[in-house]
Amino acid sequence: MTFIALVFVAISSLFVLAPIVMAVKAVNRVRWRTRAQRHGLRTEGRCIRIETVRRSGGGRPSSLRRHYLFEFVTQDGRQVRFEDAAPDTTVPGDLFTVSYLPERPDKATVALPGDRRAQRELGCLLVFLAFFLTTSLVIAGVGIGVLSLFAGGS
Repeated sequence: MTFIALVFVAISSLFVLAPIVMAVKAVNRVRWRTRAQRHGLRTEGRCIRIETVRRSGGGRPSSLRRHYLFEFVTQDGRQVRFEDAAPDTTVPGDLFTVSYLPERPDKATVALPGDRRAQRELGCLLVFLAFFLTTSLVIAGVGIGVLSLFAGGS
């Protein structure tokens, strides 16, 4: 196998493996969040800070993203801070119900009634990753076919 063929296979492998790894991480994150909301302990938490980050560049219009910092006290008296999403109307000082698993209170989540945001985000991400993976596999297949033609012709 030529050097160019090895490089192509290596790069193609990265393009195929990347969406698989991203999908596994996303599924695990949503599973953890769902487990905390369904089976976790609940307590009252407070939004203590909101940071707004402006993203711009690449000729695209800028966008704003808010990061909400929450704080709560566990059953054993530890004070814990964590970041999570919240409604746009949230202001510092607002109280929320927080769900957390005792073994990882730092991965707590704001328990909003009927919140299916995590599942929707996961669905959109998995559709995008499936498209990316399919495209990568097609490109890799075409590239390997072209490489085998050139290798067979010499």
